[in-house]
Amino acid sequence: MNLFCSLILPFLAFFPPMENEITKIDGPITWIGIDYSQAKFVGAAGFTEPGDLPRFLLAWNDFVVTEPDKYDVKKALGTSDVTIDLSYTYQINEGLDTKAMVQEEDHKITREEAETVARSYDLSGIQGTAALLVAECYNKKANKGSHWLILIDAQTSEVVSAEYFVEKPRGFGLRNYWARTIYELLGSKEKATKKGR
Repeated sequence: MNLFCSLILPFLAFFPPMENEITKIDGPITWIGIDYSQAKFVGAAGFTEPGDLPRFLLAWNDFVVTEPDKYDVKKALGTSDVTIDLSYTYQINEGLDTKAMVQEEDHKITREEAETVARSYDLSGIQGTAALLVAECYNKKANKGSHWLILIDAQTSEVVSAEYFVEKPRGFGLRNYWARTIYELLGSKEKATKKGR
């Protein structure tokens, strides 16, 4: 056993710890939506009308309101004490130059960059915890959509947790195709939340 440990431990040291952690939140949570300020849309053939993307950014945010049973943030976060206020991310997303967000190379943002986005919001009007998705990349070439789920203390701006999700898109039409990644993310989070209880 000692020989095994001496051989395997140096090997494991090359691998970083898992990014995701299960965090129990006490008190109210406000879901403020999806921030696309750091996102890129990869594969111009999959985003042929970049000028239309602004309305899709709003639509992808709206699913938690228009289809709450399917896009259930309460189940995902493991509490019924969730308020939805999308005004925070609406303001950011409405000002984005979506034509400049379409490219051919893959795109990554670090955990630190995602947390910086979360801390940039003035959340002083929120009680408890704020939850948001920071979109990273909708990659048509690789057929994947990635987001960071950030939970942040609204009063102190201290990040409570940061979880990274990569999901497969599916469906008809640009809106539904990429919305699937959000649906799958919430489902993955719900399973992890239940497992962590």
